[in-house]
Amino acid sequence: MNPKETFYKDKENFKNPVYHIEEGITDPTLKKIDDLYSIADGLSIENAIKHERNLWLLSAFGTIITILFLLYDEAELHLLIFGCIIIIIGIYQLYKLAERHDCHRKYIQYRVLAETLRVQYFLSKAGVNKQVTDILPWFIKNGLPWINEILLELPIKKTDQKKSIMNCWVRDQLKYHQNALVRSTKRNERNDRITKIVLTVTIATYIIAVIYEIYILTIPSGEITSDILSSFLKNLQDWGIMVGFTPTDMIRSVLKIVIGTMSAATLFTGSYYGKMSLSNKIEDHRRMVMLYDKVENEILQNGENEELVITLAREFLIENSTWYSYQSKNTPNLTIE
Repeated sequence: MNPKETFYKDKENFKNPVYHIEEGITDPTLKKIDDLYSIADGLSIENAIKHERNLWLLSAFGTIITILFLLYDEAELHLLIFGCIIIIIGIYQLYKLAERHDCHRKYIQYRVLAETLRVQYFLSKAGVNKQVTDILPWFIKNGLPWINEILLELPIKKTDQKKSIMNCWVRDQLKYHQNALVRSTKRNERNDRITKIVLTVTIATYIIAVIYEIYILTIPSGEITSDILSSFLKNLQDWGIMVGFTPTDMIRSVLKIVIGTMSAATLFTGSYYGKMSLSNKIEDHRRMVMLYDKVENEILQNGENEELVITLAREFLIENSTWYSYQSKNTPNLTIE
C-alpha cells in the first residue's frame, strides 16, 4: 500500500476530535480544504504521541539494560543477566512494533500535508488564484509526490473576492510560535539541567575515586578495615550481593556503579531528548516569530497584497520543509550499549 492509500485508509479509521483552521467556515471550497486539513493534523498529532512514547520506552529500556549489566558485572548479581535478556527481547519487540505502525513517518509526513493544506486555505481565502503546489519546495514536491497528488486534487476556484488573513493566519501563527518557543525552550533547559547534574556527579565521583585510591596506597595493609563496612558487606553477601568482596573492593564497585549509572543517564538523554531536535525546533520557532512579526508590521503599514501573501506562503513552506528534513533523521532505533 503506497503512502497516499495509507493516508486515506487512516483517514477513514480516524475517530478522534479534530481542530479546524477556523470555526464556522461556510465557503464550500475552504470547508473541503479544512476538512482534509483537520484529519491530516489529527493523524499527525496521534502519531507524534505514539512516536514520542516509543522513543521514551526505547531510551528507558536501553538505560535499564545498561544499569542491569553494570550490577551483574560489578555487584556480582549474576541472576540479572536473565533480566538483561528479557529487556533485550522487549526492546526488539518494541522496535519492530514501532516499525510496523510506521508512527514516525506518518507523524512528519502527515504534518507536512496538514501545513501545506493550511497554506492553500489561506491563499484561497486571501483571493490569491494560485495553487500551493506552484510554490511547493522541490525537496517536498520531489520527495513526497503523494502529497503533491492530493494537493492537485483540491477544488481551487478562481475568485476576485479577498478576505483578510491578518488575524486567522499571521497573528494566530505568531501566537502559536511564541508559545511553542517557550515550551521547547523549557524542555531544552530540562535536558541541559540533567546533563549538567550528570556531568557534575561523574566528575565528583572520579575525584572521589582518585582520593580513595591515594588513601588506599597510604594504608600499610592496602586494605580498609571497618566494622561498619564489614557488617554492611556481610548483610549484602547474605543476600547474594558482592559475594567474596572485601570492604575495599566493595567501595571500588560502588564508585564504578555510580559512574556507570551516570553514563546510562547520558544514554537516556541522548536517545530521548536528542531525537527531539530541540535546538532545531527552538531556532525554527524564533525565525517564524520574527517572520510573522515582520509581516504583521508590513500589513499594518502597507495593507495586505497578493505579493506579500505569496511571500509569506513561500517562507512558511520552506520552514516546513526544513523541519521535515531534520525530523526525518529522528527515527526510533535499537538502543543497546
